Amino acid sequence: QEVLATLSVPERIEKTLLLLKKELELSKLQSQISKQVEDKISANQRRYMLLEQLKQIKKELGLERDDKEALIAKFSDRITHLAVPAEAKKVIEEEMDKIQTLESSSSEFNVTRNYLDWLTSLPWGIYSEENLQLRRAARVLAAEHFGLEDVKERILEFIAVGALRGSTQGKIICFVGPPG
Repeated sequence: QEVLATLSVPERIEKTLLLLKKELELSKLQSQISKQVEDKISANQRRYMLLEQLKQIKKELGLERDDKEALIAKFSDRITHLAVPAEAKKVIEEEMDKIQTLESSSSEFNVTRNYLDWLTSLPWGIYSEENLQLRRAARVLAAEHFGLEDVKERILEFIAVGALRGSTQGKIICFVGPPG
């Protein structure tokens, strides 16, 4: 606007020249920034490419297994040493198939991994012998737990009923929350 308002041609040319110099500097600066960004992106892409090639070479040579493969091998190894029921084994195998298709960076991958870790860490087929000695239980409760007389009485009642029946099979005592 200022250039057009100037009547003198030499002044108009001088103002135009100043504007062009500013635009040229701005253009050079933008070009320089773009080049720096491009160089950084190019360096990152090169690094990523080299890392992926290194992973593939190690995998081909058998020096390193894929993280997913190592996880699946770990879970498979765990379930081979346990007496897992058929239904649970089916679920574990489905989850292992699912984890193979997921990206290791996704949140569902972590959820599935934690679920598989929990499933394969359970003591499948390992049982402890029931100890239904009422006097010993009363001594242990009195020695190791102060107060909570109602709870202690309920535990002793549970053990006494189990001793009379010969088993506590199918019974669970819930110590948290409202009764029932």
